[in-house]
Amino acid sequence: MKTLPLFCPRPGLLFTLIALLATSCAAPQYPLDDEELARFMAAGPITPEFDEERLLESIQVPGPYTLIPGDLLLVRAPASLVHTGSALQASTGNLEPAQIFARVADDGSIDIPLAGNIAATGKTVREVERAIASKVFPKYLQEPPSIVVTVEEPTTFPVTIYGAVMEPGIHEITSNRLSLSGALASAGGIAGTVGNIIAGARKILIYRPAEGSESSNATPEVVALPIRGLNIPFYDQPLQGGERIEVERYEPDRFTVVGLVGNPGAHEYPPEIEYNLMQAIAIADGVDRVADPPYATIFRKDLTTGEILPATFKIKGNGLASASALTIKPGDVISIGHTKASWTRSLLEKIFRINVGYFADPNDF
Repeated sequence: MKTLPLFCPRPGLLFTLIALLATSCAAPQYPLDDEELARFMAAGPITPEFDEERLLESIQVPGPYTLIPGDLLLVRAPASLVHTGSALQASTGNLEPAQIFARVADDGSIDIPLAGNIAATGKTVREVERAIASKVFPKYLQEPPSIVVTVEEPTTFPVTIYGAVMEPGIHEITSNRLSLSGALASAGGIAGTVGNIIAGARKILIYRPAEGSESSNATPEVVALPIRGLNIPFYDQPLQGGERIEVERYEPDRFTVVGLVGNPGAHEYPPEIEYNLMQAIAIADGVDRVADPPYATIFRKDLTTGEILPATFKIKGNGLASASALTIKPGDVISIGHTKASWTRSLLEKIFRINVGYFADPNDF
């Protein structure tokens, strides 16, 4: 049985060597003044711009469906409306009810026997019922007629929807469902999460044809809508037909932690969650306990200039509170590097680690 020899350099030479190596291995630090810090805090990932004021102004209180040109109506009325001669003065209860189909014309009217031309566009079916009744009673009928109007075939409008939906393509949307939610429903809804694969939408862009222009080259009006919880639009935007709706797929945001942590690499940044610096480090399994680094440097992109801005923050002692309040943004790269002290601790730990063991010499058996 043989023992391993232990090599131990002279202490003076050892610490001189460590000091030289630590000086060359220490990571650079980037302390910022107030102006630089303000610029760093303002930098970050691109976020969609939403004209919330305009969206709120466009909100309409839901109400009954109003008719538009092209709608096919079914009018149920006393047979007196479609008979002539003596039947005109007959009691409404003496004849079987009649069914009249009427399509709303381009000028917004429908034509009903005896009642004649009735304005329909922009009116509810109840308003049309009252308009027909007022035209025939008491002029032609002895008793107020019972008129029932229903929308038999609503007008449809083409809407193109693509992206993170179950059935992308061109969908014909009926006029009574002509809104963003109706279009999404026609396309099978926003793609949902399946198993461990997170799916959904990040935002929705609605491209409307330029008003008053028939040219395909005209610049469309664009409305951007944020998404809550991956599948709930900010607002059920009314449509007019002919829109293109892009449902932008959700791609998980990420932040990256490198250096003296237990699990370096890119980590997912879930939607509607906000991490601070210490939480981000904890997600990367925390800092190396032996090295015990006191600083973290965050690299963040300035979207105005494209410049990468570094900023160094303390993550120990009196810097712990400010690090816990510092918000990490998607796309940030957090680097936890060595200082002279942390590098020295790591090196000494490796040099003076005691490994207990033995090896067997075959000649001893």
